[in-house]
Amino acid sequence: MKRERFISFLENTILSMFTGSEIVGEEESSNRDACVAQGNGGTLLVKFNRQDASRFIIKRVQPFKSFEISLVRSIIDEMSTLFKANLSEDFITGIESQVTQKAICSALTKNAHSTLNSLLTMVSSWGLRTYEGRKAKFGFIITNKKAPRPINPNTKIENVLKRDYSALLSDGINTCLNISADGYLLGYQHFNKTAKADLLAPYEYIDLANACVGSKIGVCLVEEGDVLIFKDKQLLFAKRNGAWVCFSHEEIIAKLAEKSGEVEEVRKAIYLSALDLSFERSGGCIVHVNSNERFNVLKHIDTSDLLAKDCYDYKVQDQINQSFFHEINTNNELPSFENFLQEEKCNKTCNLKRIIGNNKFQDLNRKLRLELLGIDGASIIDYEGNILAIGAIIKIEAGSIGGGRLAAAKTLSNYGISIKVSADGSIEGFRTDRSKLRVKPLFVIG
Repeated sequence: MKRERFISFLENTILSMFTGSEIVGEEESSNRDACVAQGNGGTLLVKFNRQDASRFIIKRVQPFKSFEISLVRSIIDEMSTLFKANLSEDFITGIESQVTQKAICSALTKNAHSTLNSLLTMVSSWGLRTYEGRKAKFGFIITNKKAPRPINPNTKIENVLKRDYSALLSDGINTCLNISADGYLLGYQHFNKTAKADLLAPYEYIDLANACVGSKIGVCLVEEGDVLIFKDKQLLFAKRNGAWVCFSHEEIIAKLAEKSGEVEEVRKAIYLSALDLSFERSGGCIVHVNSNERFNVLKHIDTSDLLAKDCYDYKVQDQINQSFFHEINTNNELPSFENFLQEEKCNKTCNLKRIIGNNKFQDLNRKLRLELLGIDGASIIDYEGNILAIGAIIKIEAGSIGGGRLAAAKTLSNYGISIKVSADGSIEGFRTDRSKLRVKPLFVIG
């Protein structure tokens, strides 16, 4: 493969799968070096042929894991096989996404990779169709065992999905179809509601994720047309906007820690809620505030948006001090927090406080967290999980650029880790680099 063609392949396939990654340079390489390997600082080193004199250096904010490196190696091997077969360039270009899909299937299962690959292709085609004016939703679990013989050929899953009636048989949320390793329909499953709300999967699909234990692999087509793959009780891959995305949950959760004293349960709850917002396609802005910045962040938040009494008291006292400094008359007594919440401008805040009570963010029902974070504005959560504000309109710094949600996320990154979830589902994390006095991306997903 020529250099320019290989760069194009990397950009369209590898970089799009590992969102936020980029080619940052090259390094010399000999024929003794592997075509795919891990480089310094968790980078990824890639070349197409052993004989190539250099390897491209691919970098992203979070280091590449061994599983991801193995996946890239499988993709390069698949492409190499196609080129050795002397197929036309146009043909190879047309099936690049299928190469990625096939490599994912091979990485996930040995016995059922062919069935998984076929199923992904079929549900992807359903994502472009409607049934009685509605987008179809599907849920499947592929087992590691073959179907018992003799078996009716009509139960081959490809024969089932050719028929319109199949669009009504499962949704991946409450139900799924069980499929054998060799691609036959085995039966129907209704999920028992799991109490494990902290599984690393979008909220609506945690029951499907919970059923994916051992060698079982879950596949679902969601209403927006995304295709999700679950294994080991978590979301591993998603096909969004035509490109495959790989999820590295634990690495992202770890990156939400700015200080060693922060509570892990808070970080996980924030990440899961960002994931839920992403697949809800509602968008949002979440800020995980450092312990030493709890009160400093308040200057960007209107008093009427504050849910914590001590934050209200601090802000009121700060206003009194500033008024005294500027010799403004402050004889009028300021209301207590309880009385202040009775003012009309506090309608949202007083009712949110009634709903939340004294609970910390990580202790709230996961569905409630999703509903709260969907309220327009920023949600501010401190290092212990105390909720300082929900749906707050942020006073952004002068000179901020981009949309309101992005500008708010970048402004609030001065006080901790800020997360922007776009309506298209992408998730971006930001942190301010104190040494360079600039906002830097911490992670990007989807």
